Amino acid sequence: MAESKPTSNNKDLTECGICLCTIEEPKALPCLHTFCLKCLTKWAEGKKDTIRCPICVQDFSIPGDGVKAFRTNFFINTLKDRQATAMTIQSRDTVVPCASCGAVDERVEGHCSGCGGFICGGCIAMHSKLKTFSNHKVIPYEDLKSGKVDIRNLSQKKYCKIHEDQVLWFYCETCGVLTCRDCTVVDHPASSHSLVNLESASKGHKKEIEQLIKGCDAIKIKTDNAHTEIDSVLDQLVGNAATAEAGIDESFNEAMKLLKDSRNKLKGELTKAVSDRKKQLDAQKDEVMIQQTRLQTALQMATEVVKTGSDYDLALIYTSLKTNLTELRDVKLAPVDKQKAAVHFKSAHIGQETTQKLGSVLVKQRKEGVGVWKLDRSFGDVGAEKLKYGRGVAITQEGDIAVADRGDSAVKIYKKDGQFKSSIKIPGSPWNVVVSSDGKLFVTNQTKTVSVYDGKGNLKHQFPTKSPDNVSSDTQDTQHMGLAIDNYNNLLVGVKKQKYISKHQLDGTHIVSFNVTLEPSFISVSHDDNIIVSQAADIGTDVHILNGNGVHLHTLKPPQDVEWNPVAMCCTLSNEMYISDFNTPGGIYCYSTKTGAYIGCLTKDVSFPVGLALIDEEEKLVVVETECIKIFKLQI
Repeated sequence: MAESKPTSNNKDLTECGICLCTIEEPKALPCLHTFCLKCLTKWAEGKKDTIRCPICVQDFSIPGDGVKAFRTNFFINTLKDRQATAMTIQSRDTVVPCASCGAVDERVEGHCSGCGGFICGGCIAMHSKLKTFSNHKVIPYEDLKSGKVDIRNLSQKKYCKIHEDQVLWFYCETCGVLTCRDCTVVDHPASSHSLVNLESASKGHKKEIEQLIKGCDAIKIKTDNAHTEIDSVLDQLVGNAATAEAGIDESFNEAMKLLKDSRNKLKGELTKAVSDRKKQLDAQKDEVMIQQTRLQTALQMATEVVKTGSDYDLALIYTSLKTNLTELRDVKLAPVDKQKAAVHFKSAHIGQETTQKLGSVLVKQRKEGVGVWKLDRSFGDVGAEKLKYGRGVAITQEGDIAVADRGDSAVKIYKKDGQFKSSIKIPGSPWNVVVSSDGKLFVTNQTKTVSVYDGKGNLKHQFPTKSPDNVSSDTQDTQHMGLAIDNYNNLLVGVKKQKYISKHQLDGTHIVSFNVTLEPSFISVSHDDNIIVSQAADIGTDVHILNGNGVHLHTLKPPQDVEWNPVAMCCTLSNEMYISDFNTPGGIYCYSTKTGAYIGCLTKDVSFPVGLALIDEEEKLVVVETECIKIFKLQI
């Protein structure tokens, strides 16, 4: 379209814009662009009602009879004939049939308007002798060769398609078509049609078209100027782009140097932090291994003496064995500080920090207290992704937010920016969802089994839980509700009516079960392996902290002057937990998972919060309300 200016070269007009060869059976679209009938037919394949011009990309309706019904451009045939005529004039020896006698072995000697083509010397002699040819105008070959006569003025007879022996001498202004003598009698009678001699019609047509051509001079100048201006702007654009690209490269190289410096600095900080902690852990490990070695030797010696030693042997070593075993039994090992593994990288946010700093290495715990939390965004309350009755929430391996929607019988997946991603249909009424390290989704839906789905939403398998007395849940009237994955990648399932928690491997293999005093509708596991259990809001207001074996440790007390309905929880790496108050307005409160002590309130800007999860290095808290999802951000 914008590659080159239009040209008046006849070769361009006779060249098909599709196959780029000389047009055969020329068919013109309403825009006048003309193509081979065969090419245009193939171009229109698969198109029902409209066809787009390959040149000017205008759309036109396809006639009812198909592409063949588009107007035949006879002028293209005329141009082709002129080209053939020009070739004949340039090479006199070119063999063409004589338009009068049909001879093919005679040289061209001239052109006859009456015969409609080139004629031989013999026929020219006959034309000058016989009165029959008195109205035939013969132009000698030399006049054509020298250019004395313009080949565009050579007339050729056009014959009627209906009456094939009749020349088209007339033009019907009523119908806008050429007619022969017989047509003026049958199809175009003078009584109802305006008929004029073709030569007279042509003079009028030429005058009208010439006026239109003149009228287009102004717009032609404008389009030519616009074309030139656009080319100039394009040249400037290319030049400016090259300059800008060079500037980008220069800035990039500078930024890369700064980034490399920042990377080396961060790696140095990380190496030092890891080295310091590794030394501490290695020292603790050495101490543990010493105790292991002593214990192994003492136990091996004691076991062997008891099994195979004589009374004499036992009596001699008894005091030494007793001393060592008693001492080893009462050894107090220093607790393993799991926080020493808490080495992270916090990326710098583009637009908030310069490219001189990639981010920062995090090796310190957050300061005590809940900090200041502010609403960052809310979503899931409009459109197809709207929550109908939200419940549990989990974070996928990709960092997406998976929410159990009881009202829509689905687990809905959202991106962290709030964009809806997908929905997994869940039979029944899904209550809770957790995601394993290999990306599987575990769902409880108040039925007798736990359902496992892959990341694409395909149901992989289901398994029952077992009560402490080894009764399978699929043989009882059970409801699975609470759901959590502990620090050892085991699945904890809360069974409501029977009040027990069943622990499983991720493939469903049962490990152990223990009774609890609450209906475990909600479960969470702290970083120090404690289990937090709460009930549904309509059941009770107690929250219990249990150890890993289900032994009760603490009962949470509600915040002062708060009548709460505690439900969902989530735990931090610093042995704190956040718990939601199912009220409107509700609240999110912070407690210690070690002591159960109240720490503070994160926010009260929530209504019926029923699901909690932490994202982005625990700097953001996802809160699921019954019909909305909110994300709160910790202000650092």
